[in-house]
Amino acid sequence: MKNSILKFGLTVFLSILLIGCSENESDEVMTESLKIEEAELSAKIDNSAEVISDTFLQIYEFEESPFKSSVHPFIPECATITIEITDSSKAILVDFGSEGCEVRGRLIKGKVNMSYEVDTDTKALVINYILEDFFIDDIQFEGSKTITRQRINENGNPQYIMDLDFKVTFANGTEASRIGTKTREWVEGVLNGNWGDNVFLITGAWETNFVNGNTHSTTITTPVRREASCKFLVSGEVELVRTNFSGTLNYGEGECDNLAVFVNADGEEKEIRL
Repeated sequence: MKNSILKFGLTVFLSILLIGCSENESDEVMTESLKIEEAELSAKIDNSAEVISDTFLQIYEFEESPFKSSVHPFIPECATITIEITDSSKAILVDFGSEGCEVRGRLIKGKVNMSYEVDTDTKALVINYILEDFFIDDIQFEGSKTITRQRINENGNPQYIMDLDFKVTFANGTEASRIGTKTREWVEGVLNGNWGDNVFLITGAWETNFVNGNTHSTTITTPVRREASCKFLVSGEVELVRTNFSGTLNYGEGECDNLAVFVNADGEEKEIRL
């Protein structure tokens, strides 16, 4: 009888132990999956946000160019541009419509409201813009941005310092918000009238807050390279830090593709799509 009781007790103990191990392994897999998913979403925000910056900078530089033509070379005909000018300011409304316009392989919908003080002699100009019902492909962006355009930085290049404050909603309903600062240095194709050969190096730091309470602190550790001829970020590395979790996101070595690599704190690599 004692042996039967002991065997039964041992069986129950081992069963509980195995179940516990199985549950722990399942929890670890789910946690790791969530980390990768959030890293991928963060990368998608990074890449899409640069499309907004591209669009904004194209419009501003074209409007202030001494070689301005009657047709905007960077914005498709399906977009409507409305400009209001006073003695000291300029306001620009760009409406891509509810159906959207394709801009270098990305579908842009909604409106961008831009405004700035007109001062051709200033070395640093502050530009504001607000997004209305604005989408890049199926990702919605809401909020505003303040940009300080420096005519020449310490490297002799134009530079844009951007204060970030916007909310993002993905097609599946996932929401996130972002605040921080980003700097774009214009290093190639400067003011030559051909946007396609322009290259920017991006640095900065920001926080991305997901609705589940997780916060990703992001710092660019190797400048991220943005080439206007490619719809994706092509190189550079950022560090992602979250409570009990950290890793790096590498955008590659210069290839124009939709791939990046996430490396967690244990050195494990995971390819993600932008």
